[in-house]
Amino acid sequence: MVKPMKGLFNKVKNRTTRQRFVVSTVRRGENLFETAVFAASLWYFPRSLSNPEMKVETYSKDEAWDMHYRITDRLTTEFPARLFQEFSQD
Repeated sequence: MVKPMKGLFNKVKNRTTRQRFVVSTVRRGENLFETAVFAASLWYFPRSLSNPEMKVETYSKDEAWDMHYRITDRLTTEFPARLFQEFSQD
């Protein structure tokens, strides 16, 4: 029996600033998913689980997975502050 996936987790190191982040996507309800980005330590432990750098809610599994990988990819190459600002305006 295959268990359904409940979330995604990626460790990201920004190439420009050398900062480390953890990107996590979890299911919050039947049709609600949340992708959060946490600042991380040298060993990729989140600095604060209660205070993510940004959060994005989505309403389907496919949309959540796409958002997770898009954020992970962009966070690797773009300035983090600019990315966080862009998502906070939406």
